[in-house]
Amino acid sequence: MERFRSLTRSLMRSMMSICLVAIATLLVSCSSGGKAAVPVTYTDAQLSQISIYAGRIQSSKDRLPELADYIRTKNWVNVDNFIHGPLGNLRESMNRLAFQLLPEDKAALLAAADKISVDLENMSSAVGTYDFNATNNAYAKFASDLSVLLNSVPTAE
Repeated sequence: MERFRSLTRSLMRSMMSICLVAIATLLVSCSSGGKAAVPVTYTDAQLSQISIYAGRIQSSKDRLPELADYIRTKNWVNVDNFIHGPLGNLRESMNRLAFQLLPEDKAALLAAADKISVDLENMSSAVGTYDFNATNNAYAKFASDLSVLLNSVPTAE
């Protein structure tokens, strides 16, 4: 009988140990832990990357007078080629730039990039129908939205 009690106590201690380990594991796995804080400022490396992508977008903006001249002379083939050529990588550059930004800046830049993409699509559609007024209006909106986007890009200053 004594042997039975000893065996029962041993079994109870083992069960208690297993329960304590399970509870400790559950508590540790369910705790919030030390989450990494999202940075609130840009590092020099981030600003360098942002500057590269913003520079690519600025290069596209610098060529807009060329596009305006094609529109003014109703050179539809060159307007279409310009939209799909030099401006063809603009969407990619804007998205790459956005993903270098902090979350609060990223959302605003992505919204501006979406507007610019719609402007380009509207301009392309107007070119397809040889509609000077619609093309000119889409160009003006595109140029304005592109300036807004570039002005919202953080800089080292």
